[in-house]
Amino acid sequence: MSISEDDAVYRQRVWREIDVHQKMNLPFTYKAFEDNGNQRFISILLNLIKSGEITAFDATADDRFTTPMTFKQIAEAMVGKPQVLSVPNFALDPDGSKGIMHDTTISQDFNPDQVERYEIKEEWVFDKESSRMHVRILGIAPLKSIYNSDGSFRDVTPIFWVYYPDMRPMLAKYEAYNGKNYGARMSWEELFESRMFASRVIKSTIDNPSDLFINGYIKDPILQLLEGDDMKEKIFNYEQDLWSY
Repeated sequence: MSISEDDAVYRQRVWREIDVHQKMNLPFTYKAFEDNGNQRFISILLNLIKSGEITAFDATADDRFTTPMTFKQIAEAMVGKPQVLSVPNFALDPDGSKGIMHDTTISQDFNPDQVERYEIKEEWVFDKESSRMHVRILGIAPLKSIYNSDGSFRDVTPIFWVYYPDMRPMLAKYEAYNGKNYGARMSWEELFESRMFASRVIKSTIDNPSDLFINGYIKDPILQLLEGDDMKEKIFNYEQDLWSY
């Protein structure tokens, strides 16, 4: 819905992380094939970008949707650039005795299961006209896991951003898996608008002049969760305090 700038008396931005392994987030891992292709959420995003229906934006630039990405750039960000290796040429040198070599290009295959988390950027606005707090999703980014040299998990980083308001009409055409009632149809647009997903707050504009993610100033994972909950509480309390006399 549209809220005029004059009526928006309170505005905060919140970044959330969705872990697809949480029970409420099972629709993100649904692997079935329908008439319009693979129903995994990452596959839907990539198909919409590849067809030109939505634009992807470079997550290394910023999260304000300023720098468009090509599908080739996205593929390289997800699986890396193709590698050129020199291998024996058995056609010209069957037993390898002459040492004849030739170059071959090796490309990694993309595995949709590697995308295990998503980041959501949203805006919370209090509208004085309706006296209600509204939340609007601004963008969604699939996250890529980064591992240390010993194979241990280090962090996650956004691969690309998509602008949710532009994508919303397309998501209304794709059904999301509804495990609680398979007979009840639910689109991806309905899932996001009804907020039928579990997430944790990883950043907000509340008391954050340095624009830091929570893990940038709190190292303990449990304390990070508590800090995120505190941010949600501050937004909730703003609306509640307006009605306190």
